[in-house]
Amino acid sequence: MEPLLRLQRLLPELTPELRRAAQWVERHPVEVSLWSMRKQAQALSLAPATMLRLAKAAGYESYDGFREPFQQALHRTSGTMAARAQNLQGSRASEQQARDLGAQQEQALASVLRLNPLNALDACARAILGASKVGFLGLGASFACAFQMHYAYQLIRGDGVLLNRAADLLLELETGLDSGSVLLVISQAPYVKAVVNSVQQAVQRGIPVVAITDSVLSPIAQGARHVLLFEAQTGGQCAASFFHSLVGAVTVAEHLLARIAALGGKPVVQRLAQLETSFRSQGIYWQHDDEEAGPAPAK
Repeated sequence: MEPLLRLQRLLPELTPELRRAAQWVERHPVEVSLWSMRKQAQALSLAPATMLRLAKAAGYESYDGFREPFQQALHRTSGTMAARAQNLQGSRASEQQARDLGAQQEQALASVLRLNPLNALDACARAILGASKVGFLGLGASFACAFQMHYAYQLIRGDGVLLNRAADLLLELETGLDSGSVLLVISQAPYVKAVVNSVQQAVQRGIPVVAITDSVLSPIAQGARHVLLFEAQTGGQCAASFFHSLVGAVTVAEHLLARIAALGGKPVVQRLAQLETSFRSQGIYWQHDDEEAGPAPAK
């Protein structure tokens, strides 16, 4: 969420009073969206003017402007899949639904470049390249993205492990993942409880976590060493689908994989060359010559 990202960047420069207000805002997004500026200030035992100064420090003309993204986020995360599906079955023509979904996907795609500066991607890539082992965790809808990342990562490094269940992580915490490892977690609202619990356990054990998620307020972002973000429209009457979009998560994953390959040096190139030679020798992929050769003659 843009106000929180701005406050995170400004935090070291804020006065102690404004820093305390910023930290409260980060921990209480629902109250920010629903309570008046005066009530929020009372909760902090601060003057209302302090909250206004915080909003202006973040680049907003008014506190209402600062609060609006919180209200929009609350609206997006409301509603059920059934309600969103029912809305899709309403009066909107199929052409309009297609345009709405396309616009939502474009917004998710654009958010990746806007929310993740190159230095943040490179910091994640270097943390992963420096790890002795990398665990990939994503459950529910996020499993597909975790599977894709693990598959591509194995091609360039070979020290990754795909965690299909929370129990897999528990076993890895006991025998495989240690402080020299990295746990890469992908999750977006609604967050799977087992994933949140697993992240908390990893943090407690000193294992660095790289989180790919839809908000700095996401429970998997709390305690993570590195956070990469995307926007996902997940609800509200204007939802373009009954299901949350995976475009943002997949886009972040592809950007991160590209940076890992770019910063991985000669070992990455050598491993890929060896694998491609092996794939060709074993006929792993279909070739046009296979079709021209036709079926083998019967004996």
